Amino acid sequence: MTQRKSDETVETVANDSYGGTVMRGSFYTALSQGVTVGCQIGSVIILSRLLTATDFGLIAMIGPVIAFLSMFKEMGLLQAVIQKRTLTYGQLNSLFWINIGVSLVLTIFLILMAPLIAAFYNEPELTWLIRVMALNMILTALGAQHFALLNRRMIFGRIAINASVVAICTLSVSICWALISPTPWALVAGTVTGAVVGTVMVWVWVPWLPSRPAIAPGTGDLVGFGAGVTGFKLANFFSRNLDSILIGRVWGGTALGFYDRAYKLLLFPLNRVAQPLSQVMVPVLSRMQDEPHRYAHAFFRVFGLMQLAILPGVAAMAAMADTAVPFLLGAQWTESAPIFAALALAGLAQPLANPTGWLFVSQGRTTEMAWWGLTSALISCAAFVWGVQYGVVEVASAYAAVSLAKLVPLWLLICRKGPVRSDSIRTRIIPLLCAGLTTYLAIMLVRDILPEAALVRLLSGIALCYVVFAGVLTLTPFGRQILAEVRDLAAKALSGRIKKGAI
Repeated sequence: MTQRKSDETVETVANDSYGGTVMRGSFYTALSQGVTVGCQIGSVIILSRLLTATDFGLIAMIGPVIAFLSMFKEMGLLQAVIQKRTLTYGQLNSLFWINIGVSLVLTIFLILMAPLIAAFYNEPELTWLIRVMALNMILTALGAQHFALLNRRMIFGRIAINASVVAICTLSVSICWALISPTPWALVAGTVTGAVVGTVMVWVWVPWLPSRPAIAPGTGDLVGFGAGVTGFKLANFFSRNLDSILIGRVWGGTALGFYDRAYKLLLFPLNRVAQPLSQVMVPVLSRMQDEPHRYAHAFFRVFGLMQLAILPGVAAMAAMADTAVPFLLGAQWTESAPIFAALALAGLAQPLANPTGWLFVSQGRTTEMAWWGLTSALISCAAFVWGVQYGVVEVASAYAAVSLAKLVPLWLLICRKGPVRSDSIRTRIIPLLCAGLTTYLAIMLVRDILPEAALVRLLSGIALCYVVFAGVLTLTPFGRQILAEVRDLAAKALSGRIKKGAI
């Protein structure tokens, strides 16, 4: 561990061509997400057989509380470290201690408030579950700036290893605990273990030792940048968590458990794909702001491949929810199938919407992002309040409807200025959405003639969706560009000649 001078500039990778960086970063991200999403799906499948819907419901009640307070813990400072062109170690040290101080206050606050939160849900067992989960905030804060440095320096291999090890440790501890004692504590134990392992690893990867607390010049600008990110996350929190809060309050822990399993089986893995990709794209795009053509080309190159990888699978799962849910989770979770089917329609919008965050942050437009988040959250919350009066499926349907409806206005806002222009909506975004919806309708029409055996039925349905999606892509220039990119990458992989590209 070493300390650095306060006025010393934090090293940033300089590269005339980020093509190789993007491709390597995307490759490492794909590997780590294969592990992370695999662990998440494994958690859903295995733990759903060891624990009850009520156990998951209790943890789902805690999730929104932790997520809400964590936004104030991070304060958008990690994104500020990644995006800022010139950063000193003094500023980094200031951000470290700001994160630690805020996290410590929030941890103590949550421990004291635990009985009141448990009373709100009428679940006394929540008190100590919340108190132990509260430790996660201070544990993750200890490694936050070290992780941001890894991301700023684009050391994506280590980031991938970190994410993979954390996912494996979290799942392993949860399963072992559940086998010995099938209670909600299995999920808590896995989560806390993951936080400890992740923090220790980033301190090993980044041998930077913080100095005594101090506020360096320029810290205020970083905090201001982070405020916009926090504003968006705060608004986004309500649109992502109010549904769980309302279901838990109105319909109880068991109903929330069914909803939570459906959400975790589909939408959570989708978010887990977008989040690590942002770790690759935000620092790269931030360095390309003065080169609009390269910026737009780099963005849409990764964006297109992401849609090809995700949308056909989502369409297949949405159309075959009645087969997928019982097969993956077990017959006792059949009630989650209609919820899953509705949420899967929202899943067609998520991959198209999430990458706009890369553009907002890399362009420094966090204030606009915050205002969009507020507007979006108000619409989503209104839909949740309407839906919860009628049932859990109605909440999921309302979420799907507003997710699809908000897609074009979001892209109109992001294309209002910056390197990604408004004609991209007509030539890229809408064609991809139409391809996803067409694929969904196609599998809905033929699903009754697919094989009866669940595994064969799912595999054949998924394969058919990829064929249909690729076929629809051939109808547009951008679609053909995506397919050509896949062919080029496949040819390079097969020949063993993946080279550093140029964007």
